[in-house]
Amino acid sequence: MFVTAPFLNEETKDQINYLCSLVKKAGFIDYCFSRDEKEFADSQEMMSRAKEEIEKSDCLLIDMTDKPTGRALEAGMAYALGKKVVVIMKKGTQIKDTTRGVSTLVIEYNNIDEIVAPLSRLV
Repeated sequence: MFVTAPFLNEETKDQINYLCSLVKKAGFIDYCFSRDEKEFADSQEMMSRAKEEIEKSDCLLIDMTDKPTGRALEAGMAYALGKKVVVIMKKGTQIKDTTRGVSTLVIEYNNIDEIVAPLSRLV
């Protein structure tokens, strides 16, 4: 599962690692571009590499709670490549119909741990 996440910094590192641990707990092999790749000097090379990894994945997971824009490009790529797109978001988050339209599954949660059971049904 390709896990979209903001680029690593001290603030996001633990959150990203925890999210990836939940993906593993659900039965997937996790891959997180922002965690697992080097920095790229060239943005076209970066997006080409992201596309390669999305092509290798069975599905993509994106948390829409914080209204990601750049990471939503990866979700669009996954959809265009015929991959499953899983959207997770805190309950009460509003998402656009276009996001729902590319989603295989939308999981709303109060506590992030609640995503494990629905994810495990996709394995």
